[in-house]
Amino acid sequence: MNPDEAIPLQAFGALLHSQNLGMVCRALNMYQVAAAYTQVSGGNPLEPMADEVRQVARGIVDRPPADAGAEVPAGFDHLSALNVLTTLAEPEDAELLAEVLESTSNDQIRAVASLAADTARRKATGA
Repeated sequence: MNPDEAIPLQAFGALLHSQNLGMVCRALNMYQVAAAYTQVSGGNPLEPMADEVRQVARGIVDRPPADAGAEVPAGFDHLSALNVLTTLAEPEDAELLAEVLESTSNDQIRAVASLAADTARRKATGA
């Protein structure tokens, strides 16, 4: 990593590992936007942190969704995490995603979890 890349990745890492759930959700959303730009820009500048992003997303999905608060609406943490997993999910995430699909009553969370589960399945089968 060259020195010009270090500061943005450090700043992103600080958001990603913040104690403030709203900041963590913003970081997850930033990653997903950067990943979407890959199609037009040729690369995701946050890609070096993909494993960390996936682990943070898994940690969020592994606990109950957040209640509505001043910073985020109810379940926004799960939506942010699952949205990232639509790109980053791996085969070993399938069980966690199945649990979300089974336990949620939120239609948005179910829809995004289904997309993330599809990603995990595609990677497992090489499709």
